[in-house]
Amino acid sequence: MEDATAPVRSRPTIPGRLRAIIAAASISSIGDGAWTAAAPLAAAAVTHDPFAIGLVSAAALLPWLVISPFAGALVDRWPHRPTLITADTIRGLAVGLIALLVMLDRITLPVLALGSFVVTAGAVFHGAAAQSIVADLTDHDPDLRNRVNGSVSAAETAGASLVGPPAGSASFTFAAWLPFAADAISFVASAALLSAAPKHQTHSNPAVPRESLRTAIWSGMRWLARHPQLRTLALLTGAANFTTTMVYALLVLYATGPDGLGIPGRDFGFLIAALAIGGIIGGPLSPRLLRRLDFHWAVVLAMSVRVLLWPLLALTSSAIVAGAALAVAGFASSVVTVSVVSARQHFTPRDMLGRVVTTFRTLGNGAGPLGALFGGLVASKWGIDACFWTAGILMAICLVIASRTVLRRPPAAQQHRPPPTLGR
Repeated sequence: MEDATAPVRSRPTIPGRLRAIIAAASISSIGDGAWTAAAPLAAAAVTHDPFAIGLVSAAALLPWLVISPFAGALVDRWPHRPTLITADTIRGLAVGLIALLVMLDRITLPVLALGSFVVTAGAVFHGAAAQSIVADLTDHDPDLRNRVNGSVSAAETAGASLVGPPAGSASFTFAAWLPFAADAISFVASAALLSAAPKHQTHSNPAVPRESLRTAIWSGMRWLARHPQLRTLALLTGAANFTTTMVYALLVLYATGPDGLGIPGRDFGFLIAALAIGGIIGGPLSPRLLRRLDFHWAVVLAMSVRVLLWPLLALTSSAIVAGAALAVAGFASSVVTVSVVSARQHFTPRDMLGRVVTTFRTLGNGAGPLGALFGGLVASKWGIDACFWTAGILMAICLVIASRTVLRRPPAAQQHRPPPTLGR
């Protein structure tokens, strides 16, 4: 197998059947973005209790901690395409039921919390299965794998961060049930598109006795823990998410407060749009960068950018400069995402990829809420600028500690070698 970072002379064309996966990601992410905006609005329409509304948000994060490890072990056992279709179908039915309850004015906070949990749980299964099927179908061409991952990253960023939230909030104002109905339709459409995705050969050996679910989960965790590069990348991703949410959690106060940019609340969305635009641009350009730099250096350089950007936000009072900084941060995030996803797919044995992906994402995504809490504590004592400086300094320390391992190439024994025949 070629090295995952080896340069190629020509730019491969994404096959039509792989485009179905990208199209499905585009459509379902728009629905996810609409849900992200509409669910808090629906909760606020039920109650003004901040703690109760916070529980709905907590329910949306809970699957990353309690579902993710099991999802990885199960995805490694199940056929990937039916798993993708089932995850989207269940999410579509759940959100469709919520749309009906909102229309009938029967929605409650527990139902919203349960809906948030189901939507995220479906995303956990969907993400693990999608990365596994892309890995199988592109193992013969690392550059194609990078292109597909970049396209999926751009599609998800555009839908979930740029198009979906404004559409969700605007449609909620027009009719409260409309964004939920649109989200349900997006999941059904995604499932229909995924039915066109190619079938592929699994990598399990039926002659080998199947291990228990608990053993399967622990084997995935142990495998990740014993791989120095991926283990370090997982911890570094967690550090990046921790410091990033320190900034993002306070972005609205920074933008609209008198000690920050002081922009009107109606213009706050432009900062979010700048972040999303950077991510959208970064998705397609990341494969080109990875043809010139291997993913080791791409991750280190992209995360180094954040070390400089967060203090820059503290130093500037210009909304234009802040928007440009956030656009660069979004671009860097896409580079990291594509690089990390491709690295996982390259190094991890196919029969363990689902478990490794979900364990990896549990470490990375689970750090986000902790970063938001820590950022709030720092800002409450020393101000928002101190929080941004702290985020930059912490990221720099983690990057210095981790870069030696990330940049070191693993021995051949730790590099994944796929079986000679892959279903395509």
